[in-house]
Amino acid sequence: MSHSDFVHLHLHTEFSLLDGACRLDRLMEKAHELNFPAIAITDHGALYGAIEFYQAARDKGIKPIIGCEVYVAPGSRLEKKSSGGSGKDLYNHLVLLAKDETGYKNLTKLVTAGHLEGYYYKPRIDKELLAAHNGGLIALSGCLASEIPQAILHDDLAKARDTVDWFKQTLGAENFYFELQNHGSPEDAKVNRQLIQWSKEFGVKLVGTNDVHYIEKSHSHAHDVLVCIGTQTTLQDPKRLGASYAREQYYLRSAEEMKALFSEVPDAVTNTLEVAEKCNVEIKFGELHYPSFEPPEHFTREGYLRKMLADALYTRYTMHARAEGDDFVVERIEDASRLPKFTVSGRKDVSNDINDPEVAAAVTEVIDRLQAELKVIETTGFVSYFIIVADFVSYGRRKMGVSCVARGSAAGSLVTYLLEIANVDPIRYGLLFERFLNPERVNPPDIDIDFADDRRADVIEYVRQKYGRECVAQIITFGTMGAKSVVRDVGRVMGLSYGEVDRLAKMIPNELKMNLKKALEQSPEFKQAYETEETTRELLDTAFVLEDLTRNSSVHAAGVVIGPEPLVNLLPLKQDEDGTIVTQYAMNPVGDLGLLKMDFLGLKTLTVIRNACEMVKQNKGIDLDIDDVPLDDTRTYDLLNKGNTTCVFQLESGGMRDLCRKFQISSVEHITALVALYRPGPMDLIPDFIKRRHGEVKIEYPHPLLEPLSKETYGVLIYQEQVMQATQVLAGYTLGAADLLRRAMGKKKLEEMAKQRKTFVEGAARVNNIPAPKANEIFDLLEKFAGYGFNKSHAAAYAIVSYQTAYLKANYPVEFYAANMTNEMSNTEKLGVLIEEGKQFGIETLGPDVNESFVQFAPALRKAGQASGLTNDRQDAVPISNEVIRFGLAAIKGVGEIAVQSILDARKEGGRFTSLENLCERVDGRTVNRKVLEALIKSGACDGFGETRASLFAKIDRVLTRAAGIISDRQRGQNTLFGMFEEQAAQNPPEPEKQLPEWPQHELLAHEKELLGFYVSGHPLTPFASLIERYGVHKTSELSALPGRTMTRIAGLVSAVQQGISKKSGKPYAMVTLEDLQGTIQVLCMNENFDKFRHLFEANKAVLVIGEVNNSEDKAKIFPQEIMPLEDAPKRFTKQVHFRLNTTQVDPETFQLLRGYAESSPGKIPLFLCIKRPGGEMVFIETHEKYSVTPSHQLQQTIDEVFGEQTYYAKVDTTLPEPQRRRWETKSSGNGNGGDE
Repeated sequence: MSHSDFVHLHLHTEFSLLDGACRLDRLMEKAHELNFPAIAITDHGALYGAIEFYQAARDKGIKPIIGCEVYVAPGSRLEKKSSGGSGKDLYNHLVLLAKDETGYKNLTKLVTAGHLEGYYYKPRIDKELLAAHNGGLIALSGCLASEIPQAILHDDLAKARDTVDWFKQTLGAENFYFELQNHGSPEDAKVNRQLIQWSKEFGVKLVGTNDVHYIEKSHSHAHDVLVCIGTQTTLQDPKRLGASYAREQYYLRSAEEMKALFSEVPDAVTNTLEVAEKCNVEIKFGELHYPSFEPPEHFTREGYLRKMLADALYTRYTMHARAEGDDFVVERIEDASRLPKFTVSGRKDVSNDINDPEVAAAVTEVIDRLQAELKVIETTGFVSYFIIVADFVSYGRRKMGVSCVARGSAAGSLVTYLLEIANVDPIRYGLLFERFLNPERVNPPDIDIDFADDRRADVIEYVRQKYGRECVAQIITFGTMGAKSVVRDVGRVMGLSYGEVDRLAKMIPNELKMNLKKALEQSPEFKQAYETEETTRELLDTAFVLEDLTRNSSVHAAGVVIGPEPLVNLLPLKQDEDGTIVTQYAMNPVGDLGLLKMDFLGLKTLTVIRNACEMVKQNKGIDLDIDDVPLDDTRTYDLLNKGNTTCVFQLESGGMRDLCRKFQISSVEHITALVALYRPGPMDLIPDFIKRRHGEVKIEYPHPLLEPLSKETYGVLIYQEQVMQATQVLAGYTLGAADLLRRAMGKKKLEEMAKQRKTFVEGAARVNNIPAPKANEIFDLLEKFAGYGFNKSHAAAYAIVSYQTAYLKANYPVEFYAANMTNEMSNTEKLGVLIEEGKQFGIETLGPDVNESFVQFAPALRKAGQASGLTNDRQDAVPISNEVIRFGLAAIKGVGEIAVQSILDARKEGGRFTSLENLCERVDGRTVNRKVLEALIKSGACDGFGETRASLFAKIDRVLTRAAGIISDRQRGQNTLFGMFEEQAAQNPPEPEKQLPEWPQHELLAHEKELLGFYVSGHPLTPFASLIERYGVHKTSELSALPGRTMTRIAGLVSAVQQGISKKSGKPYAMVTLEDLQGTIQVLCMNENFDKFRHLFEANKAVLVIGEVNNSEDKAKIFPQEIMPLEDAPKRFTKQVHFRLNTTQVDPETFQLLRGYAESSPGKIPLFLCIKRPGGEMVFIETHEKYSVTPSHQLQQTIDEVFGEQTYYAKVDTTLPEPQRRRWETKSSGNGNGGDE
């Protein structure tokens, strides 16, 4: 079919953010359907989507035209003044199209300058810039908002003529076109008449455009909604920007429709083909633009890299080596046991003689691997890349003490390990270089590096200084309108309430790659709402059009690009709100253009490790090298196998903790396997994997050759590297070819897979005489494993970090917890969990103290005579440590680090503070102000002054006024008088003030909870602790790890109640926040439950909740079936009551007392007397039914008080009811699993 004879030259894609509704994939489908030979992109003021547009058009056989609708300042771009409030007088529109590579480069420079120099309301260029960068560009006179049409509309024809003349003179008559638009408005008609008339007079040709903003005519309403989203208005607003667009006009019209619009000037249509023929930008992909590292004098880059590696052989392996040409000469080794493949073969002595056959073999293994990797690196031209990465990593490690870890396949390289970019020895752990850099499919290496999150910015700044600020930028990223967010956005614009929109959004399943179509298929209630609710149908029909459109731009969390020249020569740039220079192209286009892109990731865990090691040095004088800790530490594996993995990297989720307990880890390889397996898909293998680990299932291998490479994982291929090795040993593939096969298997391309299967079967027969049926069977197995196999290099890199955090927790728990608490200072909920778990480790966290605390949480020693707030009433309790953690002052809400530093400086200079007055006289009153003092007093940080908090709080104003006067005198330099005053003040201190009674306990605790996130002076639940432990089935900290719809019974305190009216049902509901000793959980009471339990919704009331856990959202919730006062739990759930006595307590008097207490609490629960004999055996005596009791907290307290702790024991019923059937579930649901009943 022949191409149509029209080309759209004015088109806004989705990258005209929240204005263009043309999603690129749909746009190209439609353009292809309409047989357009070419198509232009002219987004507002930016080139965000240019590369993806270019690639998508080429994929459909359509010529891409790169352009931009720029904003042009009426005067200088540097002048930033507005005569009106809207800023619209500050710019005109202008369409620019690139003819060739020169034009593309000039367009890039213009757009960049608009963002970096001319940004004021919009990114503006000016005519001076356009004149300087006019080569290779075509200009269209533009839409109604452009300079020439505006002058015509305002009847200023002289100005319009002058402007036409300027463009002709500047760009050349052949590169300037009058743009006609016909959206049915009188303004279009007026401008068109004038331009048609001038076309002959000025010798300027006409082109017809349609200012495309959406693809289909029917998308007009969705576009109106989109504009409302961008301008934060609603469809009910008559002044909304979307109302200014003529309805059903700005779509991708066909050539026939455009001809009909411009039937009076057919040249305007055919001239679009002329413009398209002039535009022939060729963007070169894959051509590398890497910076070139300049080595020291007398070194080539290759020689310098080899020297670095020779030096690194000593650092990693104690190997003394030197680089001579292309060879490494090993002279001696200090510790052969450091070599990854060194084995002693039964000898007791360890030889360090490099002539020893076993040492020589291990050395050869390292050198051969190193030479093989270097050959690939040098052949592919990536030498500078590795030196550059090593340089900034080395700077971070040496100069700033920044921990870093290479993640992903880069950890499979010995070169990256030697250069300390990676933390995993690839030979020791069987990692493959070809998974990282494949010589048979040369792609730029991709090294993603995790840095300690608080120093990541410092490393990026070093790179800017080293390679030039104009050559380094961070990379943009774009957010899209996902299924949930588009529903929320469209609902808001339609004027629906938050509750109505929230109801719909929550019906959409929380799954990766979820979309509205899948949600309708998977969620019965969502489908029902769509089919039965008119408003919901309208919302979703609009949302379908807008779903997945680009919504906003931001700075990529990690991406940084480094160029060999100023980046503006290679791609467009912009400036972020904080002044950061950012690319206008996203990560993939940046890589496609051959630029060096790096992921500088911030990882909190590395900050924790560094801070913990620093505390170990300060606290214990041990200089701990975390990269050199023993990997066989018994304490570490004991901790992991007990599931005590809170804050242990990658292993702290509830599921992972359970997995650690079941699996019983004994090596880093085991951690690596668990990291790889604990993901959707391979998670199904975990039960069988555990059985194989414990010998409960016989391990069989599909072929004997697979045993050596899968023995480590009990015959299961869980790593991508194993699939590669299997194809190598079975069918003779090179590892490079094996990686290509792995990629093909992952992408499931049928044609490619058929070729690969044939190659594999032939290779298996040729190399190992494996029959075709068996080879096909093995190929099927490998294909299955490749589908969910994980990158072992990545898993191993993270497993090392997991082990390191576990090692610190097991061996230096005080420092480890202090570092984690510092890391979570802003997250009071997580802070509470850490403090509670610390108690289980015997580590107490003391409240803040202006004389003891520092900025952050820090280890401290319990003072002589200072009682512990912990009790050891559990059989498995950890001994109470003499070390404690002191709460960091900066972690108090409302107390900033500047104020804390002022306090610490004064304390360092003048010693401890003796009173509130003394504190205020010595610190900077501008930073330690009234608000800060209030927070310090309320949190207990001033308790050391020996006054009640109420008294301290009452005198804040008086103390501040007095301190201000003293400081003012001091600053005026009244030295003599000041000295006299000081002396007098010392001799005559202020008279002691009358102490006010302390605030009530509940008020003290409320302040502590608000400011610290935990309770210092006690806990409102402490009196109920035994009831919570005995009658609750779960704690709040455990709920998020439970499977969805698990029933629970949980006790706690009502800490907040939020009530409202459901928009859907019109009935009241309550969201109750329940708090226990570990954290909080939301309890949602609706319908009959609201009326049934509303009398219990009182702040600080202790209750027991029985209900269903919902984990489908970010935070778990409970849908209750029953709520009761906590004091009623013993009556309801106690099956038996036991009075436990030692034989020494057995006498008539004791029995008489017990009888009396039983008779004072008559009831129906059987009472047993349990006599513990000296040998430990128990004798149970069931009493007569007339002594049956009513269990209660009061009875327990009385019995324990008279006869000793733990005399009273309640045998509790822990069975839970079944989940209630949901509305849409029926017995005939046909789900294949029998439903819930």
